This record gives sequence, C-alpha cells and structure tokens, in this order.
Amino acid sequence: MSRIAGLMIPKGKKIVLEMLEKMKHPHLELTSIWEGTQITFGTLKLKRVKERPGPLPGSKESTNIIMDGRIVHPQGLIPPEAGRQSHLEKIIDTFNQLGIKTFELLEGEFALAIAERNRLILARDHLGISPLYYGFHNGHFCFASEIKALVEVVEEIKEFPPGHFFLSNLGLFPFKCLIPEEIEIENPQESTKRLYDFLEQAVTRSLSPTIKEIGVWLSGGIDSSAIAALAKNHLEHVHTFSAGVEGAPDLEYSRLVAQYLGTHHHERLYSLEEMLKVLDKVIYHLESFDAPLIRSAIGNYLVAELSTEHVPFVLSGEGGDELFAGYDYQKNCQGEVELTLCMQEAMAALHNTALQRVDRSACAHGLGVATPFLDPDLVRYALAIPARWKIREKDGLEKWPLRQALAGYLPDEVVNRKKEKFWQGAGVWDIVADYAEQKISDEEFARERELTPNFQLRSKEELLYYQIFKSFFGNKIPLDKIGRTQHI
Repeated sequence: MSRIAGLMIPKGKKIVLEMLEKMKHPHLELTSIWEGTQITFGTLKLKRVKERPGPLPGSKESTNIIMDGRIVHPQGLIPPEAGRQSHLEKIIDTFNQLGIKTFELLEGEFALAIAERNRLILARDHLGISPLYYGFHNGHFCFASEIKALVEVVEEIKEFPPGHFFLSNLGLFPFKCLIPEEIEIENPQESTKRLYDFLEQAVTRSLSPTIKEIGVWLSGGIDSSAIAALAKNHLEHVHTFSAGVEGAPDLEYSRLVAQYLGTHHHERLYSLEEMLKVLDKVIYHLESFDAPLIRSAIGNYLVAELSTEHVPFVLSGEGGDELFAGYDYQKNCQGEVELTLCMQEAMAALHNTALQRVDRSACAHGLGVATPFLDPDLVRYALAIPARWKIREKDGLEKWPLRQALAGYLPDEVVNRKKEKFWQGAGVWDIVADYAEQKISDEEFARERELTPNFQLRSKEELLYYQIFKSFFGNKIPLDKIGRTQHI
C-alpha cells in the first residue's frame, strides 16, 4: 500500500511535494519524485511493508510508472528485460510494446500512473480497492490517492472511476468488465465445494512470502472467520484482532473463532470517551461524513492501531456481503433478477464506502491490508453462482453457499450466525447516536441539515460528522461524490 500524487505541469516538483506531504504521516515515507518535461509525480510507501521504491525507471528514458496496490495474474504481461523482475517493470515493458491494450491484462487492486513522453496515463482497478482522485490546478490536471492532498491545490475534487483508464490526450475509457466466462455450476452443492477452492486460492495470493506473521480483522461473522480459517491453513502464526464496547456480540463470537482456530487473539475495548477522542482523526483519515460508515470506521481505526503492535499486514473480509447477498434489505427483492441487480449495486458502492474505510484505517496506522474476497477469480466465480442460491429459501439465511463451504472448518454457531453490520456487532450504534442527540439541538439540526436543495443530512449524528468533515475539507468536494450508505 502506497500513496501517489502528480500533475501535468513543467517543473511541478514543489506542488507534488506539497500534495505528498498532506498524505504523509509517521508510517509513510517519501521514496522519490520523478520530474519530466510536462509531468511530475511521486509516491509514499509504508515503512513496515517492503515495497519497491518508485518511481521506476522505464525501459525508455521518457517512460515511468508509479503505483499504489498490487497486480495479480501477472503472467499475461510481457516478461521484462533481463535483470528486471517486478510487476511494475512488467507493466512498463508490456505498455511499451502493447500500449493501451495493456489495460486488458491488468487485474488486482491498484491505482497507477504512467508518464509516456508528454502523455499521462492513469488507471484504477475494477472495484476501486485502491483510491484515486483528480482535479485541475490553473487548468493543469492533478491526481492523488487521497482527497486531503488536493484540497488546497485544485478547484474541485472528483473521484477517479473504478475500472477505467485515462489518457491525457484522448480521455477516459472503461476496462473489460469482470464478467464470468464459461463458468457452469450444476447445483448448489457443487457451488460450495468449488467456492472453497476459490477462497483458498484467493487467501494464498493475498499472503506475502516475506511476511511470516499476519493478522486478520475478525468480527466473528462468517466472512472474516472464513479468512482467518483459510489463513491458518498456510501460516503457523496468525493473529486475530477484534474491537468493540464491553459486551458487544462481535467480541464473543471472535473469541469463539480464535479459540477454535488457535490464533493469537487480541481485543481492543473502548468507551464513548475513547471514541470521541479519536473522532476527528477518524473523519480526517476516512474523508467522509456518512454516519454508518464512520460508526464502523471508529472500530476499524482502533483495531488497526492495535494490529500495528503485532503485525505489519492484515487481511479483511470486505466483499463477502456484496458477493453473497449478505444484507437484510436484499431479502425483500422480488425474484432473482431484482436480487442480482441489487447485489451489483452493492458491489458498485464498495469503492467509496466499505473499501474506503478499510483502506484509510489501515494506512493511517502503517498497515498493509488485503481483501481476499475481492480476488478477481473469486469475484468471477461468485458472480456465476445464481443469486437464488445465496439466500436459503426456508428461513432467509443469507450467504448460504459461503456458509456451506466453511461448514466443518468453523464452529456451527459462527457458520449460522446472522449478518450484523460492523458497528452493530461492535456495539457503537446507541452510544454515538445518543451523544449526537445531546450535542445538537433540534433547532440546529433543522437549520443546518439541508446542505443543498437536493441534499439533506439524515440525522443529528451525520450533522455532527459533517461539521468536522467541513472543517478539514471545506466545500471543494461535490456532495454527490461522497459515498453514502443507502440501506441503514
């Protein structure tokens, strides 16, 4: 996990350094700045996770690349020149030979920038796992991994759309979609067996051969518990981390899973006072005012802080709900077509909601993080499983194929545990809502809730968060670009 920034302007080093400085904190360090005749860019990298320092010298003097994230399935790329081995070098060599056809080969979690002569090329992964934003500085195109890097530089900040690449001389274009090809599944029983194999491969690809001890953010639900169980197949030392208020359901179920798997388990208990103490920091790093997202982010932020005391890298279970119909509101869909579309909408919303929370919480504390459920092969297979098989008909139990795939590998109580939102399981819902109710009067809420004629804040809690958000980021971000949880 890195952070990248750049702009198309001659001698732009000073501005790029200022953008990088906005994203820098004790866990991130500047690697270097690359300055061409029309393009300047640079990157920050996590100190605790070994990454190649970039920018990377290309095979042509005028070609260079920076990236946040990782590429999977690199076998489709052209082998690099002698003595060059990294995925970045493969991308450069492939790009120098195939040009924009390179983007048909890229899969993984990445935001990358290529400088080719006087042309800038940007790309972001299909699901938006790695963040990327852009804007214009006196007519010059700028980009960065985080909003805070652009606030004082550009007139208006926009999110770079997932699954697209940008050519500064031609415009914005979509990748080939993550559509399942030639996957036939005869029955639900077959789907669960093959699903376990895809999960196993996804977790394996998420692990680094250089990291001997990793962590799993464990809520005690089926998603994170599945990741922990599969990680334990490959590593002797797996740490699990949970957070919540005293008596939260997540803590109880997480202890059960940790004991069953034999992980090194760690907990972070917190109170209202501790939540309020970190609230400004959470909103600053998260770059959102969406109330449900911030409730979850508080726990994520604190569990990430705990994780850094033990491991440099963690796995997260994000994506399981979206792939396997894990939300209560989806049970109200009328028929398979509606459910399928509803699930696709949930996947499309990940990039500026749950994935933004995971990315920012980890990066704020210098952690590397991976999301095995969003491995491209696993996503394709999960999309190929008929939606009607994902919610058990007799009782409406969600994520049925996933539960069946892990039966026997986890305690029955966890396999059959119904879905709870992270902030519900962590026990923060009533505490934060009650505080906001006391903090903000009815009159203040009525006066300030309407931000524009078409945009209203939904609660006093959200107004509280928005006030903090605005103090950091002002009005440069279009409100419709802020991810908002649609089903509370």
